Amino acid sequence: MVLDDANLDLAVEGALWGGFGTTGQRCTASSRVVVQKGVYHDFLDRFVARSRKLKVGNGLDSTVQVGPLINEAQRKTVESYVEIGKNEGAKLLCGGERITGGEYDNGWFYAPTVFGDCDPKMRIAQEEIFGPVVSVIPCDNLDQAVEIVMILPTDSPPRSIPGM
Repeated sequence: MVLDDANLDLAVEGALWGGFGTTGQRCTASSRVVVQKGVYHDFLDRFVARSRKLKVGNGLDSTVQVGPLINEAQRKTVESYVEIGKNEGAKLLCGGERITGGEYDNGWFYAPTVFGDCDPKMRIAQEEIFGPVVSVIPCDNLDQAVEIVMILPTDSPPRSIPGM
């Protein structure tokens, strides 16, 4: 949760590493960020700008910030969820595509992806994607932020992805 009195630089850094560290492929990835409307647009502007600057590449390179997905099947799963997010009406703010060419042809790379204007009931906010995708959910106040967090799953049920 990011509330109006948050240190936005610190919140953005936390959201970046929480959502894109290990390419979002861990159970503790923070793939959802609930942000109070008073700082929502400022947070999104900063978060998207920093997401675009993340270095994607070989995970063994210490200068790389986002490595490849585990395999092609997971890349396809991430692509499916990005389409689901667009179809649900979430606003794709950056990413949303695989990265190819040169060294990227030797792995399953996907651009750090940020969705804004997400409803907490959207699938991209409810289900674990296990990829570099973060859904940003606006809220009015702390009480609503807590309500939103309470409806978000702590453990995702088995999922069925179209075409998978």
